[in-house]
Amino acid sequence: MQSIERDRYYIIGERILFVGFFLAAWLLCGFISYTDGDDAYFSSMAHSMPLWEYLKMRYIGWEGRMTSETMTYLAFYFGKGFWQPANAFIFTMLPAGLIHLVKKLAGEKEPRQSFFTALLIYVLVLCLGIEVIGYGAFWITGSTFYLWSIAAGIWGIMPFADLVYRREDMRLLSFLYGIPCGFIAAMGQEQIGAVVIAFAILAVGYEIYHSRRVPVWHLIEIVIMAAALIVLFISPGTEARTQTEILRFMPQYETMSMGNHIFITVQWMLSSFANEGKLLFFMIWIFAMLLMLQKKNRSSRVFALIAGIEAVVALFPFLGVSFCSEMGMGVTDFNQCVTQVAEPSSLTGQHWLALLWWGTAMVFTLALLWALGEKRLEKLQLTLLLLAACASEGIMFFSPTMYASGARVYFVAQILLWFLAGLLGAKLLRQGKIQILILAGAAGILNAVCSIGTVASYL
Repeated sequence: MQSIERDRYYIIGERILFVGFFLAAWLLCGFISYTDGDDAYFSSMAHSMPLWEYLKMRYIGWEGRMTSETMTYLAFYFGKGFWQPANAFIFTMLPAGLIHLVKKLAGEKEPRQSFFTALLIYVLVLCLGIEVIGYGAFWITGSTFYLWSIAAGIWGIMPFADLVYRREDMRLLSFLYGIPCGFIAAMGQEQIGAVVIAFAILAVGYEIYHSRRVPVWHLIEIVIMAAALIVLFISPGTEARTQTEILRFMPQYETMSMGNHIFITVQWMLSSFANEGKLLFFMIWIFAMLLMLQKKNRSSRVFALIAGIEAVVALFPFLGVSFCSEMGMGVTDFNQCVTQVAEPSSLTGQHWLALLWWGTAMVFTLALLWALGEKRLEKLQLTLLLLAACASEGIMFFSPTMYASGARVYFVAQILLWFLAGLLGAKLLRQGKIQILILAGAAGILNAVCSIGTVASYL
């Protein structure tokens, strides 16, 4: 009887966490005002053109992200009084979706474990890059193009997680939200669309390989998402927009060599990990170190030692030490045209040290995650999450606004790293290591305190 009563408290506690997170997000959204740039433009369009005419104009003349464009139009048409609670709710549904995924992958059903897993995921949100979450979730235009599409993608993948990890939870009703959410993500933001489709295809392939049957509804959702992504990419406005943005933001885009183009993409991606993503990697390495130390063999101790060193170095930027995070991009203002991109010959020894350090760290982390997995499926899921985070940023190779887009284009990668940290942390929580919540909270507080000036600029 006491056990049932205690379980009820944990269930109520998890619901309180959800409501508390929503209220905190709503409070923050209440401080956000329109900006003079994109916010002003979209507000003007929403109040001067019918929705269909607006979408036609954008698709033909600018881009194919029709679901994001629709959500943006509606947010500005109904005004801040609508956007503030709507954005707070969608922002809350993002960690809620990650919590559900972690539970499905970990096979968690016990209320106490479920509560602490939820608490960990909510706390880890404080470890995201402040500018990433600011531009991607609390800038009004950024939220409708990034946060809303990404949250939809997280819930769109849910039927595929059930297919692989929770067959007993599979219901046709899940496609009532899965298919619309998948469609919104795929036609709303190509980074999350590509990630969701890739994992969906892997899930269906896994099911066909193991059961020799085709999951029809899952296949239908994949086809709908793929068609939506294709429609996004074939927008007549894409080519004209690309040419305009080349002239405005990166004149060298079409003339630089393939080798140099690959170089600046890798440099930009590793720089984002070392600066905006440093605390997420810190948590991943610390959790992995603690898990490796439990294996009590020589190779595991070596993995744990290296992970601990990587975690310590990841914190150096908080001390003003940048020799492992400054990679010589030479871009200080993302709003300005980059007339000269970095070249290998322009980097100093310190820049090369930082590049090699983080490049090696990524390779090491893949090996670490593979070693952590207890079964082949778990090994694949952990390593694929990191590879997907890299790919979601690597896709910016095809965009001349790689620098100009700013921190919001790191959002998808950071959600995947957040999810990865949550999976590793959940393994520790299942072993009774509740202390990691204190560690995650301390890291989040450090991030928040060091970013007070940045946060104030958004309010």
